[in-house]
Amino acid sequence: MDGTRTGTRPTRSAPKSTGYARPIDTGRSARVHAAERRIGVIANLLDNLIRVPGTSQRVGIDPLIGMIPIIGDLTSAFMSAWIVLEAARFKVPGIVLVQMTIYAGVDFLIGLIPIIGDLFDLGFKANMRNLELFHRHAVDPGASTGGSWALVGGILLAFAGIIWLGFTLLTRFLSTVIG
Repeated sequence: MDGTRTGTRPTRSAPKSTGYARPIDTGRSARVHAAERRIGVIANLLDNLIRVPGTSQRVGIDPLIGMIPIIGDLTSAFMSAWIVLEAARFKVPGIVLVQMTIYAGVDFLIGLIPIIGDLFDLGFKANMRNLELFHRHAVDPGASTGGSWALVGGILLAFAGIIWLGFTLLTRFLSTVIG
């Protein structure tokens, strides 16, 4: 059946991969969108639940539950960790998972500081950032990871600089004290 007779349709074959574009996997696409909806519900609950009247700013329950010392921050951290684990299930690139973990960790660690952490939660919105990263890399597995590499590399350089500075200050202090 080559489709030359009247009333018949030519059969369609699967698109051939050229190495640049991947054929659409409708099963994966449906799973990604379902996961994106689940992550979106949690991210919006934590970061963007209601609009602040008279402004374009939105606030979620993250700063509110963060006011409960330790328990509130741990609850928020577990929800943020779930978002990262959900992204890992979809084989998001490892460096992007590191970036997502950094966002969640910064949100948790600064959130532990009373009042300042709650104010930080109002503006940083780590979960919405992680939702955007999930969307970009789960929908298009070939998306660029350059921004993630730059962030992680910058943090590693800053950390190395802090260690070097601490070592330098310690050696100068010891040489002054010891002689």
